[in-house]
Amino acid sequence: MTRITALLLAATALGGWLTPSVAQKASRGPILRAASYIYLTPTPFLGSMTARGSHAMRPGPDRRALHAVAEAVPARASWSTEPLTQLPARVSWTPAHTALASAFVVTLLIDAAQTRSLARQGWVDFREANPLLGPRPSVGRVNSYTALAGLSVLGAAAVAPPRLRPWLLGAAVAVQLFTIQGSVRQGIPIRFP
Repeated sequence: MTRITALLLAATALGGWLTPSVAQKASRGPILRAASYIYLTPTPFLGSMTARGSHAMRPGPDRRALHAVAEAVPARASWSTEPLTQLPARVSWTPAHTALASAFVVTLLIDAAQTRSLARQGWVDFREANPLLGPRPSVGRVNSYTALAGLSVLGAAAVAPPRLRPWLLGAAVAVQLFTIQGSVRQGIPIRFP
């Protein structure tokens, strides 16, 4: 195949590929300005771009070719977002709630860093006490559990009544502090993520 033949084939393919896009752009505007994107010139009177040439000479899109009807409706799963729309638009968190949530996130990340370091070392002379993780979880499982635990506690705190929220977050911080303190007592240093 010669270079000229390859060039002609590439130009034809590119032209065929661009044609539907050009037709779609042309169908968006009024029929009289359908090809205005081709011959744009600035005009000081209108403050925008207008087309040169007479309106009668410009081609308009054939609207019959742009009409498409599906033969069958494709089956796909759909879920309602109604439960999300019923949630309050804004959750009222006081500075105390935010401080407790921040403390929970920090203690959760410290606990996860300690557990990840044990998982990387192969759990020599150690085992995980959390029954949800198992005796010797992998680093990936620890990361997944950390993300799920954080989202669960913070999500529960977000939907909890404001009077219950400090108790929930305080209990979560206490559990994390107890876990970190037990790990430190066994000789695992505090690691920051």
